[in-house]
Amino acid sequence: MATPGAGPLSTVDRVSVTTVVDNSIDNLRVDEKVARRFSQARARKMPTLRAEHGLAHWVEVGRGADVQTIAFDWGLTGESYCHNLVELGLDPARVDALALSHGHQDHFGGLAAFLAAYRRRMRPGLPFYGGVDHFLPRYNEREGERVYIGQLRLDELERQDLDVRVVTAPTTLGEGVILSGEMHETVGFEVIPASLRVEREGQIVPDTFIGEQTLIVNVRDRGLVVITSCSHRGVVGICRHAARVSGVSKVHAVIGGFHLSGLAGERIEQVVDAFREMELDYIVPQHCTGLEAVLALYRHFPAELVVSSTGSTFTFGV
Repeated sequence: MATPGAGPLSTVDRVSVTTVVDNSIDNLRVDEKVARRFSQARARKMPTLRAEHGLAHWVEVGRGADVQTIAFDWGLTGESYCHNLVELGLDPARVDALALSHGHQDHFGGLAAFLAAYRRRMRPGLPFYGGVDHFLPRYNEREGERVYIGQLRLDELERQDLDVRVVTAPTTLGEGVILSGEMHETVGFEVIPASLRVEREGQIVPDTFIGEQTLIVNVRDRGLVVITSCSHRGVVGICRHAARVSGVSKVHAVIGGFHLSGLAGERIEQVVDAFREMELDYIVPQHCTGLEAVLALYRHFPAELVVSSTGSTFTFGV
C-alpha cells in the first residue's frame, strides 16, 4: 500500500526533530551522531529546560531552502512546554500544522496553554490532525483502582479557529510527509497493556488506540524516519505499517516512545530481534520506553542508539 498518489512516498532532503519535552534531561551531553544538544555552550548560559513525564516533538522538514514545521504533541503541562519553547528559541508563527498522536494527557496536556499564548501569532484556519478516538475520556486501571488520565475537548479546539481534521487513512501533510492513519495490522507479541482504558458510549472498555498517529518522512538516499510518541499498538508494527503505507521498504530511523517500560524482558528482546531484521540506522528511544529497554537496545545496538535528552535536535539527512 502506498501513500495517496501513485508510487512510493516522495523524498525530502532532511528532517529535524527537536525534543521540546521528554522524561529526562542531561545538560552535559555532547553532540553525537545525529543529535545536536542544547548545551551550555549553545545556550550561552546554564539551560533551564524542564523535563516531565510526557513527550513533545517540533518537526522541521526541509526541501532545499523550504521548511515545513509541524508541532507534534505537547507534553504533560503547558508550563513546561511553553517555557521550553522560549528557552529553545522556537517560533510558533512558523508552524504549518498541528498533529496529536493520541488522547493521553502526557501528550496533549501542554496544548491549551500553547494555543492561549501563541494562537494569534499563527495563521488562521491552522490544520489540526488527530485520530477518531482522540477526544474520548481515558483511564488507567490497576487492581481495581481507576485513575482518570484526561480528555481532549474537540469544542475547545474549534473555538481556537483550528481546522480539525480526523485522520483514518494515511494522510499527506506535505511533500514527503504523511501521517500514518489507522494501523489495523498488529504484531502478535505487541499486546496493549490491559490497564489502559477508554470510555465509549458510557462504558469503560479496553483501549485499542486505533486512532494513534505516527509521522512518517522519507529522506532522500536514507529511507523512512518514523516519528512515534507512545507506540501503544506496538513499535515494530508501527515501523512495518510505515513501510507499507509509504511504499518505501527501508526504515532509516525510529524516534519516540516505544512503550516498553515495565514490560517483561522477553517482550523487549522480541523488539530487539525485529529491529535487527529491519537493519535500522538510528534508534532514539524516548519517554515511555523504560530504562531496561533502553539498556537492552544499547547493548544490542551501540552504534545505532542515540540517547535522548530534552532540548536535543535529531537531524536525519542533509
